[in-house]
Amino acid sequence: MDYNVKLGHRVLTLLCASLLAGGVYHSATVHGQNVQESTIGRSQQDIRNTFQQYRPLSRGFDYMSTTDIYEQVPRFESPMDPGKLKKVYIEDGLKAVNFVRYLAGLPNDVEADWNLEKQEQAAALVNALNGGLSHNPTQPANMDNALFSLASAGAGSSNLYAGDPTLYSNVTGYMSDSDSSNIDRVGHRRWIMNPRMKKTMFGFIFKSMETPYQNGAMYVFNKDRSESEVQYDYISWPSAGYFPKELFAPSDAWSVSVNPNTYDKTRTSSIQVNLTRVRDGKSWSFNETNKDRSGKYFNVEKSGFGVPYCIIFRPDDLKQFEAEDKFKVDIQGIYLKGGQETTISFETTMFDMGSQASFRTDSIQLTPGEQLHLYTGLSNVGEEGSAPLFSSSDSGIVEVDQNGNLTAKRSGTANIVASQYFKSSEVIRVTVKNAVPKDQVSIWARDYYNKAKANGIVSMSSDSGYQKPVNRYTFALEALKIYENVMGKPSDHAASPFKDINDTQINLAYQLNLIKGTSETQFSPWKTLTRQESATIINNMVQIFNEHKQSTASANGVAVQLFKDDSSIAAWAKDSVYRSVDLGLLTGMGNNKFQPTEKLTLEQSYVMLQKLLDLYE
Repeated sequence: MDYNVKLGHRVLTLLCASLLAGGVYHSATVHGQNVQESTIGRSQQDIRNTFQQYRPLSRGFDYMSTTDIYEQVPRFESPMDPGKLKKVYIEDGLKAVNFVRYLAGLPNDVEADWNLEKQEQAAALVNALNGGLSHNPTQPANMDNALFSLASAGAGSSNLYAGDPTLYSNVTGYMSDSDSSNIDRVGHRRWIMNPRMKKTMFGFIFKSMETPYQNGAMYVFNKDRSESEVQYDYISWPSAGYFPKELFAPSDAWSVSVNPNTYDKTRTSSIQVNLTRVRDGKSWSFNETNKDRSGKYFNVEKSGFGVPYCIIFRPDDLKQFEAEDKFKVDIQGIYLKGGQETTISFETTMFDMGSQASFRTDSIQLTPGEQLHLYTGLSNVGEEGSAPLFSSSDSGIVEVDQNGNLTAKRSGTANIVASQYFKSSEVIRVTVKNAVPKDQVSIWARDYYNKAKANGIVSMSSDSGYQKPVNRYTFALEALKIYENVMGKPSDHAASPFKDINDTQINLAYQLNLIKGTSETQFSPWKTLTRQESATIINNMVQIFNEHKQSTASANGVAVQLFKDDSSIAAWAKDSVYRSVDLGLLTGMGNNKFQPTEKLTLEQSYVMLQKLLDLYE
C-alpha cells in the first residue's frame, strides 16, 4: 500500500482564474466525446451553475461542530464505538467529490457506499486515538480486535486528513496535495480523479470534544465503473478550458494523468513540460532536474494512484493569478504505445467563480449613528448564493447589511464576519464609542476620512485628534497601507538602519523607499511633518506606483499657478509640491498660499492619502 495522508490547515488557499481551450495533438483517433472535449466546451457560467448544485452546506467551513454532526456520538472509552455521522454531512462530502470530478471532466455521479460507513468512521477513530495519520495504524489500548480490524481495513484503503473542519474542506484539501510530503505523487488528488471511481464513503472524528481536532477518512479504492465508460487522453488538474481559481492556488502543483492504454509509460526519461503565461509570455520549463519540493518541481510518477501515469510540475515565483489569466501547457517527449513520439498541449484560463470578500483592516472605531461602507474587494455580489454572507455578532451594537454597510447603534464591541466559500471568514472588530463633541473630523474631510477608514488607512490608535499635527511614525504606517492596497502586501523581512526605533512596519516602509530617515541612523518617529515634507513623500510614492504599475497618474487638467508664497517653498520640495497639486493630492490653504512649513494635520493626511489611493484604483 502506498502511503497517502494529508495534514490539514484551516486556511485554504485558492486560485484565481479562467481557463480556455486545449487539446491533444497526435495521429491517434479518439471516438466520441472524451474528458478534454467536455472541459473545453464549458463556459464560466456553466461552472458557476454546477457549483450551485454542489456548493457546501454553509459558507465558511465551520459548520460541522462536535456532537451536532452525529446521529450516534463516538465513544472513546471501552467499549469503543466509532459513532455515526448524520447523512447530510456525508452528502456534503459527496458534493465536493462530484464537483471536483466535474471540473476535471470526469463522471460526477459518485455515490455513498453505505456498507463502508462504520469502516470509515473506525479509520478516522483509530488515527484520532493514535494522534497521527497512518495507513497501517497500531492498535490503541481498549480497542477490541473486531473494531481494530475494521479500522485497519479503512485506513489502508482511504485518503486520510487531519485538522480541517468539514468533509468538503477535506476534499478540496486533498485536491491541493502540494506540500513537500505529497507533491511527488499528488496521490490524494489522483485517487479522487480515478475515472473508475463510482462510490466512496467518509469518516470524521473529533479527537476531543473539549478541544476539537478533526480526523477524516475517505474511501478511495472503488473501481465499480467500467473502464470503457470514460474516454480520455489525459486528465489534468487544473483542466483544459475555464477553471475556477477557488480550487487551485498559485503554489499548487499541476498534474496531467496520462492514459496508460494509449501512451507508453516505460518511455518517460525525455519528457519535458513548458508552461507559458499568455498575458506576458513568461514561461517555465520543466525536466527531471527540477526537484525542489518547496519550489520549482517536476516528476513523472507511475504508481497505482488511480491512473498509474502522471506528469507533475509546479512553477516557482508564481505569486498570484490575475483575472482571465490564461496558461498554455506543452508536454514533449511522450510516446504512444505504437512507438510514435507525440505532444500533449492544452490551455487553461483561470477565473473567479464566486465573490470573495477581503477586508483592508481588522479593526474600526465608530460612533453611535455613524455609517460606513466596508471595503470588501467586491465589485459585485456575483451569482446568488455565491457571495459572502455578512453578519454581526451583536446587531444591537453594530448592524451590517449584505452589501457591507455598517451602522453603529450604541457603545460596545462586536465582530463583523464575512462568511464565504473556499476561504477563511474575514473578520473586522468594530468598537463603538460615544462621540467627543470637540473632537470631530472637519466637514470638508469627512467623506475622505470615511473611505480611508474602510481602506485601513485610519487605525484605531490614530482615530482622534484630527486637527493635531501628524507625526512621522503615523504617516509612515498610513503610507505603507496605501502601498499594500495598490501593490499588494510585501515581504515583512527588513532590517532596521535606525538607532531610535526598531519597528517592523517602519523598517519595511523605509526599505520600500516610502519614507526616509531624518539622518542615516535616526528616523525621529514622533517628529511632526510639514506640508512640503508630506508633498515629497507623496510624490515619491507616485513615482514608485507609476514605475511598478507601468502607468502614469493623470493630472487634474487644471493649470497650476505659482503660489504667492512660492519663495517660501524649499528648493528640494518645490517640484514635489507642484506635482502633488497638479495631481489633485494637495491643495493650497487659501488666498493662493501653500504654507509649506505649516504642520500637516492628521485629517489632512487621511485626505491626501485617500486621494492617492483613488488615483490608482
